[in-house]
Amino acid sequence: MFKKIAFLIVLATLILSACAPAAPVTQAATEPPAQKVWTYEDMTVGFLQTGSEGGWRAANTASFKETAEQLGLTLKFYDSQNDLAKQVAGFQQFIQDPEVDVIIMSPLEVTGWEQVLKDAKAAGKPVILSDRRIDGNEDLYVTFVGADFVEEGRKAGTEMCKLLEGSESKNVWELVGNVGSSPAIDRGKGFRETAEKCGIVVTNSQTGNWSVVEGKQVTEAWLKESKDVQGIFGQNDEMAFGAIEALKEAGLEPATEVKIISVDATAGAFQAMLDGTLNVAVGCNPLIAPQVYEAALAALNGESLPKWIPSIEGVFYMDDPNLKEIAAGRKY
Repeated sequence: MFKKIAFLIVLATLILSACAPAAPVTQAATEPPAQKVWTYEDMTVGFLQTGSEGGWRAANTASFKETAEQLGLTLKFYDSQNDLAKQVAGFQQFIQDPEVDVIIMSPLEVTGWEQVLKDAKAAGKPVILSDRRIDGNEDLYVTFVGADFVEEGRKAGTEMCKLLEGSESKNVWELVGNVGSSPAIDRGKGFRETAEKCGIVVTNSQTGNWSVVEGKQVTEAWLKESKDVQGIFGQNDEMAFGAIEALKEAGLEPATEVKIISVDATAGAFQAMLDGTLNVAVGCNPLIAPQVYEAALAALNGESLPKWIPSIEGVFYMDDPNLKEIAAGRKY
């Protein structure tokens, strides 16, 4: 009898133990891994430059190289030699390069970038546009750092209106940058917006590919057809310098008989104004590397950036009494 009772007690104990909730298993708390905070010294930048087509671009390149050294970042520089196919190939190289953390590009043309931008995004490499925009695809790059090219053109048009005020004829020739580039498109658009309001007619417009040589050749060809021109708008300084040479050789006085306006305001433009051969230079600052690198670092650290970070520009005049002092203080 006692054995039976003892058996029942043991059985009941086992049943109660089985029904009791299991003791919670204590697990060690796990902290999410800390997000890396990037510094300039950690960063390797792949920079795609357009080429070396003049004083502005040379100053821009120097700015990127010198600033990289000052900040302690690693710069991988690629010269696209003004060849779109080479620039796309260089972009692909940077995507595949495991050392490159962020890609900076001055695009040669506004279109043709969608696929490589998608590839860069898939590879986790932020893209910053420097100095030149592209069409669309805003979700595929972080930001654009540079000038408002349309506004530069507007300023040039406004100044040409002032120079030609009272002139019976207002025929202007336009020397255009490389076809398809954002500065060429936008500067031309802005110039017409303001110039046409005062009766200016753009009677000739052709690419001079940003160069002195081609700017001169195009102007020479126009002068053989007609000398009925009151103003020339060079979309950069170098093409305007070429036009100045062509006018002189044709027996016309630049800045007097034919008003000349250019964009960039490089050291050469200041010298031309001091020499009395260039009326107005609209500024376009090439020393934007500090702003671009700052944006690249912010992108790597996951910071939100506006789609456009503008650079500050000015307008400079041949008849400014302080021109010599201003020119002496220029860094490019």
